[in-house]
Amino acid sequence: MSPRPAPEVVPETSRLAAPTPGEAPLSPAEVAEMKEHLAFLRRYKEVLRLKLNAAEDLLVNQQREPADRGVCRHLLGKVDRAVVERAIERDPLRGDAAARARMLAGAVRLTADVGVLLAYLEALAHVRSHAEAAQAFAEVVRRIAFESVSATRLARLLQVLIDTFVDHERVQVLFSLLAGPDFRRAFDAALATFPPAVAEVCTPLRAVHRRLLEDGGGTGSPELLAQGLKQVLSAPDPVLRSYAEPLRAGMLELALRTDVPVELADRAVGVLLPSLPRDGRSYGRFAIRCAGQLLARHVDDRARAVLEELRRAQPGARPAERWLAALHARRFGRIALAGEPPARGRLIAGFWLDGQRPVWLRTASAGAGERLAAEAHLQAELALPGVATVVEHGVALGLSYVAVIGPGRPLAREETLAASAALAVLAAVARVLRAVALAGVVLPDAEAERFLQAAPPAPGVTLADLDGARHAEPADAAATHVALVAALAQQIVPAGPRTRELAARISLIALVERAALLAGRD
Repeated sequence: MSPRPAPEVVPETSRLAAPTPGEAPLSPAEVAEMKEHLAFLRRYKEVLRLKLNAAEDLLVNQQREPADRGVCRHLLGKVDRAVVERAIERDPLRGDAAARARMLAGAVRLTADVGVLLAYLEALAHVRSHAEAAQAFAEVVRRIAFESVSATRLARLLQVLIDTFVDHERVQVLFSLLAGPDFRRAFDAALATFPPAVAEVCTPLRAVHRRLLEDGGGTGSPELLAQGLKQVLSAPDPVLRSYAEPLRAGMLELALRTDVPVELADRAVGVLLPSLPRDGRSYGRFAIRCAGQLLARHVDDRARAVLEELRRAQPGARPAERWLAALHARRFGRIALAGEPPARGRLIAGFWLDGQRPVWLRTASAGAGERLAAEAHLQAELALPGVATVVEHGVALGLSYVAVIGPGRPLAREETLAASAALAVLAAVARVLRAVALAGVVLPDAEAERFLQAAPPAPGVTLADLDGARHAEPADAAATHVALVAALAQQIVPAGPRTRELAARISLIALVERAALLAGRD
């Protein structure tokens, strides 16, 4: 046999108190029920301070049998919200929660007013067990038409929720309410009027619910979302793992934002990441994001563990392979070597662990550390589009180093370029050096290996190596750079009457750009 459902904690409102068509005499069952209500009125007549007419007084004092439906309904209707609220604000009920709950248990049978139901819930929270109070809350919620509830009453309901439920229970109950569109609309309309105690708990959870479970996402400050996420993640591990996969993935997505405190991210990753299917795209994506954050925080051992687990789960995960290789490679600070020193030039391929990006590394002897640091600061100050960004510099393994990010690979003078491509590269170099000169910096040479060239079809060029760079007057720097560009033209522009003639006119950047266009049309 199936177990019987638990009896209701909140009594149902009597049909005798509700308007009904017709005035049929009371049935024997209704007479018996009415006598129960009369006993309640007799007991609390003084507390409620009811004003009774002669016929009603006879009924209450058992001098007349209840028979007339209209008379009974009129009598029961005198127990309304105003009467009840005044009664519980006076002694002896005001200071006695148990007595208040007993009286309200009878009152809710006579009126379906939401205010009386809320007063009963508030009293039960003090005198009943947690299980009974929780059941009563659910029963009352089912009776409330949220499309017409006032902001004040909604705030009272939420305060009862806060008092009755704790931690993850509170989250689950509020989320179940927010699943209803009527409640969501009522909540959002009343949000600005909530008392501080209610707003502090419920507003962050509303922001998280909107972000995770409602179409269109929604807005919410990072602080608000973090507060809500903290409440959500307070649930025991089995509860968090029992949520539907889309919700778990949404919580991870939110927890791995850069503006979320690391302790929340660690909590979410520790519980939720292992709960995702290991062969799924979500697992791979979140594992990489988690490892990236751990590397940025220099928690390399944990990052390595996450990456190794990902490699076992998804052997074809190329980022995991690359990052693990970098973690095992020789390092300069947070820069892992990813290649051998070149035959020409000073740029060595590397991998920046903090940013998980390919970089180019330039080293010098430890004795040149002061000079290299000055060049790194100068390069960082330039902040020009055609100049590689410095990500790190220092001294490690007995050498000074500076690491920069830029697209492409070092320009090789040995590589044969088509005339149009060579002139396009030359034009790009001229523009970069012109900008550097205007910023008051001069280079000692314009060797091809100083520059990175982006992969075709884009002819972009980035100045990555500022070895020997120093401050200078812009006019002097510009004049020097014109000569340097002309020398570079002799190295990379193929021999030929047409191209040599164009390259010879390199002293003006505008002519170089025009030469690239003309060569491209040939």
